Amino acid sequence: MSEAVDPLRSSAPDAYFVLDDDDRVLYVSLEFHDTRGRGVGHVLWDHLPRAREVYEPHFIEARATGKPVEALIFYAGRLKRLLVIAGGDGLAVHVENLAELDVTNLGTLRLSLERIERALAGRGSAQLDSRARASLQVLP
Repeated sequence: MSEAVDPLRSSAPDAYFVLDDDDRVLYVSLEFHDTRGRGVGHVLWDHLPRAREVYEPHFIEARATGKPVEALIFYAGRLKRLLVIAGGDGLAVHVENLAELDVTNLGTLRLSLERIERALAGRGSAQLDSRARASLQVLP
């Protein structure tokens, strides 16, 4: 593991992955191993091309400012909290699933939309920007 990854590992929450400056996956925490482990050594967008327009603006902001960037995003039917921490030669990216759409039937859809609404209400001070609307366009 490169020396640039070590400071990022200590600054990120437990479930995270680390990217280099080309968005190549350098490291995946144990919590993300099952879902992101196959991407180690590969550019993130090779495995999640439709996620680029949702995630990348936050990566760019973190790299440009050098400050942690936190955002609420909606991608692949899930409301997620994203935390991006810049450092050294890369980014530590933490993604926490807050709520998921269940489209099994109208009843489960209604309940899952209510959960998403509660999750958003609980973060009343969070401002969603135009990138949040773009995230709705990448649903599978």
